[in-house]
Amino acid sequence: GVPVGLGCDGSSSADTASLWLEARTAMLQGKLRHGAAAMTARDALEIATRGGAGCLGRVGEIGELSVGACGDLVVWSLDGPAFAGALSDPIEAWLRCGPNSARHTVVAGKPIVLDGAPVHGGLDEMLLCHRAIAAGMQSALDA
Repeated sequence: GVPVGLGCDGSSSADTASLWLEARTAMLQGKLRHGAAAMTARDALEIATRGGAGCLGRVGEIGELSVGACGDLVVWSLDGPAFAGALSDPIEAWLRCGPNSARHTVVAGKPIVLDGAPVHGGLDEMLLCHRAIAAGMQSALDA
């Protein structure tokens, strides 16, 4: 069959660049078209991770946690009021009630965010630089 995946390409098409939003939308659209049981949160997660890897021809390399894979991982907390009634399936809770900030993020086996804070400093400076570049680009478009 044809691989099916989800993706987002950044702020040029969607300002949030959120794969979470794409997965949630896919799940809700599936339920809308085919009924409540048609598309589960786990189905959406599968399409967003392994499905995306399949579309890129990178099965076993990305989109999963396995020996030899890249080792990227994000951990979200299910604490707080948004998740207060989420008692049965953590993936369903995450997809329906999120998103929230990542508690931990690991890329290529290296921690990037721990306990909600970037491991490496300089985030404020990077954001200032980004805003200045974005403002310059917007000014050029408006001219």
